[in-house]
Amino acid sequence: MSKTYNKPEKKHTLRFIITNLAAMTTVVIAAIFITFHWIDSYTEHGVAITVPDITGMQEKDAINKLAEHHLIGVASDHIFIKGVPAGEITSQRPIAHAKVKRGRKVYLTVSSGNHPMITVPDIADNSSLRQAESRLRAAGFKLTPNDTIPGELDWVYGIRYNGRELKGEELIPEGAELTLIIGGGDKTERETLSEPSIVEDGWF
Repeated sequence: MSKTYNKPEKKHTLRFIITNLAAMTTVVIAAIFITFHWIDSYTEHGVAITVPDITGMQEKDAINKLAEHHLIGVASDHIFIKGVPAGEITSQRPIAHAKVKRGRKVYLTVSSGNHPMITVPDIADNSSLRQAESRLRAAGFKLTPNDTIPGELDWVYGIRYNGRELKGEELIPEGAELTLIIGGGDKTERETLSEPSIVEDGWF
């Protein structure tokens, strides 16, 4: 006895399967669309902000202006530039007019307004006048007329800055005026006392 199939029931089952597949496909496509739309919205894809030119502005004003453009100003470096007031922005990164995303950090270089501090070379009591002058001028210091004291001729015994004698290798502003304390060729009291006395024959 051969089996018979109910054709209407078979068609109904096939339609049900196709409908479910279509529904699932629609859901997947909708999910993909929503996901990509959310990612674009979250990352602000395609939305760019033009970085304003804040060079020459004071640090506080520059940071406020960047904030108005939804950017974050960060003072990353301080340098000395002659003639540039303290707190003035000398450069920025990214540069002005660059296209960036909202919330991007803009790194600022700010004028320190102060002379850089450098170490005085170790020349006290171990250099001649000629050596000391050469080293100090090479380091960018200015020299005033020397102070002379009793001691070995043209030997450097110390360095004076702003009326005080420096102790060791101190940090002072670049380009500062220094005064060398040198020997004038006269014997010091210590050297005189250390010399052996000459005894006359009359003592014996």
